[in-house]
Amino acid sequence: LNRKPISKLLEDPNLAPDLRERLSFIQEVRQFAVSRIGLTQSRNYSSYCDTGEGPLSWQLTVAPQDRLKPVYFGYPVVGRFPYKGFFSLDRARKERDRWKERGYDTFLRPVSAYSTLGWFDDPVVTSMLGYRDDALADLIIHELTHATVWVDGDVGFNESLATFVGQSGSISFLEDRHGPESAEVSLALSLRSDGRVFRRFMAGVAQELSGLYDLSIDTKEKLTRREAIFDSARVRFSRLELKTRAYSGFSRWELNNARLLAYRTYHEGIDLFDRVCEEMGLDLRRAVEVFRTCEGRRNPARYLEEWLQSRRPTEDDTAK
Repeated sequence: LNRKPISKLLEDPNLAPDLRERLSFIQEVRQFAVSRIGLTQSRNYSSYCDTGEGPLSWQLTVAPQDRLKPVYFGYPVVGRFPYKGFFSLDRARKERDRWKERGYDTFLRPVSAYSTLGWFDDPVVTSMLGYRDDALADLIIHELTHATVWVDGDVGFNESLATFVGQSGSISFLEDRHGPESAEVSLALSLRSDGRVFRRFMAGVAQELSGLYDLSIDTKEKLTRREAIFDSARVRFSRLELKTRAYSGFSRWELNNARLLAYRTYHEGIDLFDRVCEEMGLDLRRAVEVFRTCEGRRNPARYLEEWLQSRRPTEDDTAK
């Protein structure tokens, strides 16, 4: 109800310069996302709402202590999600504490933006404005991807796809805006490189935990052994060759299943999307067209694997 059209705000000569710059930047990203990446044209992020200081909302992930499987929360119309959102931090903390008292792992994190998946026209909110250029472009493209491709019932696929398109698209945008040799692009590429290293590291930790949880031993023993896995992960992390300090806070993370699952929801399967993009000649717009065909699929990841397999030359093709 408090949103205002960005086009009108930009006509106001008294608009604060910093806000003008950020709103203009976001409109530039929107135009790029539609015209160059092929994301759906919409009125998303064409308005602005001053939501004040602090996060827009908070997201709670819950998981059993002896399984890498999130607790799903059901909602009318939109289905089940492996997290629960709150506009009130106090309510979020109370819900988190209720699950902790029942013996579950929990992870509560702040959220600066979210998509209503095309149900409503999402506004730009105050918590988005403090991001660096690469992160803000990534965020806008990530959320616009949700309004372009959404596979019902597979939140992990949807979030990971949006992460991939956001990361890839933001680099293309920065290259177009600043030049491929610019400092902005160099930083973004370093961050993406670190993201790949950290993603593989986290996948290794999850694989160790899954192996432990599959053992036929009592829960107390599993919990003891998982702490050893977490301790080992912290040591291995210190040896990772990273180009930035983007993940420097990992050593202070409270590691548990819920936190690992929250990370995995947004990053699992990115290598698959990367392979599709490579198959499309690194043309993100063409890759997005392939991703659109995932809608309505019961297992979109398997569908993409089969799609990639179908494009490989057969022995007969090679002979010819």
